[in-house]
Amino acid sequence: MKTDLLSEEMLEPVTPYNFELSCSIFSRFGRGPHTSFSGGAFYKCFEEAGNPLLLTVFPSDGRLKARLFGSDSKAKPNLIASWLLSLNLDLHPFYERADGVMSRLMKTLHGLKPPRTRTVYEALVIAITEQQIGLRIAQTFQNRLMERYGTKVQHDGETFFTFPAPERLSALDQHDLRGVGLSKNKSRFIADISKEVAAGTLNLESLKSMSTEKAREALLSIRGAGQWTADHVLIRGLGRIDMVPYDDLGIRDAVGIFYKAGARATSEEAKLFLSRFGSYAGLAAYYLIFARFLHAKELK
Repeated sequence: MKTDLLSEEMLEPVTPYNFELSCSIFSRFGRGPHTSFSGGAFYKCFEEAGNPLLLTVFPSDGRLKARLFGSDSKAKPNLIASWLLSLNLDLHPFYERADGVMSRLMKTLHGLKPPRTRTVYEALVIAITEQQIGLRIAQTFQNRLMERYGTKVQHDGETFFTFPAPERLSALDQHDLRGVGLSKNKSRFIADISKEVAAGTLNLESLKSMSTEKAREALLSIRGAGQWTADHVLIRGLGRIDMVPYDDLGIRDAVGIFYKAGARATSEEAKLFLSRFGSYAGLAAYYLIFARFLHAKELK
């Protein structure tokens, strides 16, 4: 389907904020089908009450402008963009906790803010696809999922796809989902979760109003969501920057690069180094992961 401009609003992010740096994470594997950063603009394709929508955010007159395209919606582009890009996050308390290592990284990453998913369901499905495999492979599977089961949206000569609605995935069986490259277990988990969300027996959005611990308990009660998955959903889907999946190899490697002269940190060591940032431990982990990503690019 094609899109019409429904609304546009100006945004004033809480400073410091580096829009280009923060959005560059979406271009690491090329242009994604539903979330991407291309030509200096951020794009997010999603569904709202069954309507396919496309949000664009780009710099304008020293601020940011958010535009919402689609056929019908009363959604506020400023609210959606603020949530997705963590625009209201105040980095000052985090920066005040910086140790020597983080202070050096902050010179390069000043104004970096972590992204969030549109829904908790989206974060959970993404986390399941990423269980125990490399991010590039997981991204390939996710892209296939969007392109096969999302709704196609045409905009300025570009093609985007919405993240598949739970109603759409609930109509599939495990064999359909295995066709995008997912394992048997992952296919079953996603199919079952989608059925519950579509039926209204699993309200993932309600987790946003819970404390971090209560939300984590609720996630762990879902079949297919272990500790690693629950922590990633808390970070991506709920914006809980205090959470850290300390067993994550990427985080342990990043801690090792910057705190242990390259030797991979144990889970206990990662916790020791990151817990000093208190309620910003998850944000500190994100900075290390991002710095590791930039470090790897420089070595190529």
